[in-house]
Amino acid sequence: MNNRSSSTERGSMLSSIRAPHRLGQVGFGIVLASFAIALVNSQLPEPNKVIAALLQPLIFVGIGSLLYHIGQHVHALHSNVIRMATMQGGASSEDVK
Repeated sequence: MNNRSSSTERGSMLSSIRAPHRLGQVGFGIVLASFAIALVNSQLPEPNKVIAALLQPLIFVGIGSLLYHIGQHVHALHSNVIRMATMQGGASSEDVK
């Protein structure tokens, strides 16, 4: 494998990692915004029930996108470990599994 093909492979891997990373950031922002809205809603003299009803789905969406981001990160790490093991030891993909 020459240097040019490894740099293009690395570039394509980085571009495919950016979307889940952004989704993770958005999910974290949704969770933080939901928490802030819940705090503001709890401090009102009479908390709004519509806002309280919308908070649970917002938190589920935020946590779901964070979990997707974590899963994609673990998948990328696992793929990198398999690729490194096959390049160094000459092991086949059946040996690594």
